[in-house]
Amino acid sequence: MKFILFLIISISFTKSQEYQLTCFGIHIGDINQTISEDGRIEYDIQSRGIADLIWPTSNSYYTSFDTKTFSLKSWGKKVEQGLYKSSLSAEVDSINRVLKYGEEAVQTVDSIYTIFTLLAMVQALPFNILDTKWFPYEHQGKIGRARFLWSDSSMVWAGKDSLMSDHYRMDISILDSTFSIKGEGDYFMDNIIDENYVKEIWVMRGKKRKVIKTRVTNNWVTFIARTNQ
Repeated sequence: MKFILFLIISISFTKSQEYQLTCFGIHIGDINQTISEDGRIEYDIQSRGIADLIWPTSNSYYTSFDTKTFSLKSWGKKVEQGLYKSSLSAEVDSINRVLKYGEEAVQTVDSIYTIFTLLAMVQALPFNILDTKWFPYEHQGKIGRARFLWSDSSMVWAGKDSLMSDHYRMDISILDSTFSIKGEGDYFMDNIIDENYVKEIWVMRGKKRKVIKTRVTNNWVTFIARTNQ
C-alpha cells in the first residue's frame, strides 16, 4: 500500500513530454523530456529512420537543480553514437564554488546554469522575468553566459491543436574554455554552443508551461523538435 501511494504521488509530481526531431522534414529521432517538481529534468534521445541506419544514437541526460533558482546541483549523461560510447557526470561543490568532474574541478560562481537547467526554467517562469537577462553558464568545463530573448507570442501547432506560445531566441556565449572537459562524439553537446547556430524555442503560455517547438538553424541545415502530444 505504501509503495502504491508513493507511486501515485511520484506520478502526480512528474510530467513527461515527447518530441519528434526532423531535419529537412525527415523524421530522424525521438526525444522524451521528463521534469519532476523535486528539481530533476531528464532527456532521452533515440535516432529513427534513415538516421538510425547511418548513425544510430541513444543518448540520455539528467540534471538536478535548485527548484527556486534553477541553478545546477549535478548532471550527467550517457552517450551511444555509432561505435562511440561514453559517460560523464559532475556535481556542484557549493562550499568551494567548483563543479567537480571526478578528479577535475571547474571554478564557478555561486549559481551556475546549464542548457538543461535553462530548459527547465523557461518552462516555469514567464517571459517578462526571463527576457534579456544573462545567466552564468557552464558547458562541460567551458564557462560563459546565456540568455533568452523574447521575440513574440503566437499560435503554434502542438500535435492536436494550436496553442498560444512565447517565442524566444536563446543565446549562448562561451567566454573561457581553459578547463574544458575533453570528449568527442556527442553531437548535441558539441553543437548547442556553436554560435553559428540560431537557437529558437516556443513555450506554451499559462500555468502548465511546456516546450511546444524548438528550432536550431545554421546556413545549411535546420533541426526542428516538435511535440506530438
